[in-house]
Amino acid sequence: MAEKKNTVINGFVFDSEAEAAQAEKEAEGVRYIREKMDMNQPEQVLQIYNKMVRQNLFETAVGFVYLNELREYLRANPAIRNEDIAPVIVKHPALEADLRKKIRTPAAKNTKKKKETKTTVKDVGYRTKYRVTLFFTVVLAVSVVGMFAVASTIGSPTILNYENKLIDKYAAWEQELDEREAELDEREQALP
Repeated sequence: MAEKKNTVINGFVFDSEAEAAQAEKEAEGVRYIREKMDMNQPEQVLQIYNKMVRQNLFETAVGFVYLNELREYLRANPAIRNEDIAPVIVKHPALEADLRKKIRTPAAKNTKKKKETKTTVKDVGYRTKYRVTLFFTVVLAVSVVGMFAVASTIGSPTILNYENKLIDKYAAWEQELDEREAELDEREQALP
């Protein structure tokens, strides 16, 4: 396990080297911003402050104290509306990591139960979907077979045999006409 080394930066004590390094980086950033920013222009200060808040530029107490100073300056300035000043979002990565570990530990005990429950719920969902899909597949297959059965037994012409049925029909008419014509010729000859 790593040794804890207490480091003091801007009056704050940091337990880990990573947090101390981050705080040192933020302290340098604060010094740079103080040198470059003109505090006599509150609109410019507001824009810079809001940009730093939106970008979550600071993560340690060093940066948050500076943001709070800017916030108080802006709130005291009558030229700036309080609604225009963005609230500071505080995130502490080390604390969040500790909380995540604590949350995972009790959850790890119930992992087996959760996996079984999730598997059962997934299986039920898939089984239901499978049954519904199977039902519709069978219904559609029966419908297609039924359509072919009806098409093959019906007496009306289909697109497949339409030409042959028309030819047969006209041939039957021609034969009937020929028979009537022959009958008329016989009657004419029988007349005096």
